[in-house]
Parts: sequence; C-alpha cells; structure tokens
Amino acid sequence: MDQAEMCQRYRGFLEAFSREELDVLDGLAMPNVHFRDPLNDTHDISGMKRVFARRFDEVDDPRFIVTHQAVDRDTCFFRWHFTCRPRQSGRGHPWIIDGVSEVRFGSDGRAVEHIDYWDAGHYVYERIPLFGYLIRFLRKRLATALG
Repeated sequence: MDQAEMCQRYRGFLEAFSREELDVLDGLAMPNVHFRDPLNDTHDISGMKRVFARRFDEVDDPRFIVTHQAVDRDTCFFRWHFTCRPRQSGRGHPWIIDGVSEVRFGSDGRAVEHIDYWDAGHYVYERIPLFGYLIRFLRKRLATALG
C-alpha cells in the first residue's frame, strides 16, 4: 500500500467519525499506537479508542472536516475543523476547533503515531468562566510584553 492510499484510508476514518466506526481503528492503527493531543497521551489502541469514545459522551454532533492533506514519506498531515455541541452548554452555538493531525505509518500501512495539534487554551480553557478570564488576561499581558 502506498502513502497516498494510507492517508486516504485514515482520512476516511476521520471524516466518518462516529461511535460505530471506532472499531475501524483496529485495521488502521497498530496495537501500540501512540496518540497524543493537548489533553490526552496514550500508548495503545484501546486508550486511543477511549479518548475518541469520550467525545461521544461529552458532545453532540462531533464531526471532523479535513480541509487540507499533505504526505511526506511515512507521514500524513491533515488540517481539519472539528465541530460539536458541548452537552453542558445546551443546544447553543457549536464549537469549532481548528487543528492539525500528524499521522505516521509503519511498513504495514497502519498508524504507529497520531499527534493532534490544537490550541486547548483558546478552544477549551477560555470557555471556562473564571479560568477563561485568567487565560485571556495572561494572553493580553504576554502579547504586549513580547510584542
């Protein structure tokens, strides 16, 4: 299987993101896959599935929209929008999180590493009332001090 095909298979999983599709990961990722995002770090496929499964418990209508894709040897990069509706905030405005996934594949075509990059401070922590005020205050102070 070539790199482009590996990327397309994995992209298909991301774009079909649903609780029912989680078992598809067994054919797409190694048992000892390393998954990391700003809130989680796990070194096996069952941990990765738990992280993804929690999304379905915490939010409604989770969806990845891949907007760009690049391939470099054994690694695919996906730029995406993740949209959802957090349950604790009711049926208000959806959250939109922009991020990038770096997925490295082994020689058998399965992912050995999936690292997500997105700004947890901006997309999550700033939405927590008191904590959000503190994050925004510090962000402004640092921007003026470093700018």
